[in-house]
Amino acid sequence: MKIKVWVYKKICQEKIPALKKYSDKAPPNDPYATREVKMDVEYKNREDPDKTVPPEQRIKGFKYGPQVVPISMVEQETLKFKPEKGVKLLGFTDASNIPSL
Repeated sequence: MKIKVWVYKKICQEKIPALKKYSDKAPPNDPYATREVKMDVEYKNREDPDKTVPPEQRIKGFKYGPQVVPISMVEQETLKFKPEKGVKLLGFTDASNIPSL
């Protein structure tokens, strides 16, 4: 007895293409101009605007109503969706329900 089986992905992870920014301000005759825009972000302290906050002192926060709720990296990892890998058998049927080849 042969059974034709089709398998479909229920969920899969997709990679988002990189959205790079380019500038037309570079001279057209310059062979070394990449025309790619590089962004540099600095986080400043509210109490002392001259002081930058290093990455190890930063934490993510999400707005919940009027307040911002901080979430640590450990909490973020527990909230991530982790799907099971594998195939689940949903049920059986009689051989008469399967069309012959």
